[in-house]
Amino acid sequence: MIRFVAAFLISIVVFCAHVPAQDKAVASKSGEKLPVSYGLVVDNSGSFRTLLDRVVSAAADVVEDNGAEDEAFVVTFVDTPKIVLRQEFTFKKSELHDAVQNMFIEGGQTAILDAVKSAADYLSQNARSDGVRLHALVLVTDGEDRASVSKIEDVIKILKENNIRVFVVAMSDTKIFPKVIDRLAKETGGIVVVSKTRADLGAAVKQISAQMRTR
Repeated sequence: MIRFVAAFLISIVVFCAHVPAQDKAVASKSGEKLPVSYGLVVDNSGSFRTLLDRVVSAAADVVEDNGAEDEAFVVTFVDTPKIVLRQEFTFKKSELHDAVQNMFIEGGQTAILDAVKSAADYLSQNARSDGVRLHALVLVTDGEDRASVSKIEDVIKILKENNIRVFVVAMSDTKIFPKVIDRLAKETGGIVVVSKTRADLGAAVKQISAQMRTR
């Protein structure tokens, strides 16, 4: 009887000691870095003419943070007819860097929502589905939408239905227009990071890179 009670007490001690370890393992797993399928959606309109070097740098820095299992594509946009898939989904950083380096500024009325919708459609139809993989769009723009046909409610619905979060690098040499980009990020679980100078660009990209790879 004494041996039975002793064994029972030992089992309780072992169980209680084991529970926190399990909790810690779960917490660690929930915060781990996960592979991501994402699109770089980059404003190439005239308002970015003086910022092209910074835009290219931001996009290149995002690509450079890619892990071995991350895949990405590149879309540039001005107005709706000038929404261009510059690079299809690829795991190769070199192909993404080439697409980023070949961007150029064009005239036209900016269509942010149409570009985001187009990129979301491409992502949802072409992303790999190999286990736990996150979906995101990294939007580089000043936030001023002048010519989209798409309604923001419809675009957000598509993003939510496909579990696509929007992360925004907002930059301008004059003014940021937050209305559209704030709502796209907030309602999909993403963030907006404003880059005012070249010096703070690296930190902005690092923040987005880290957050889009965790739940």
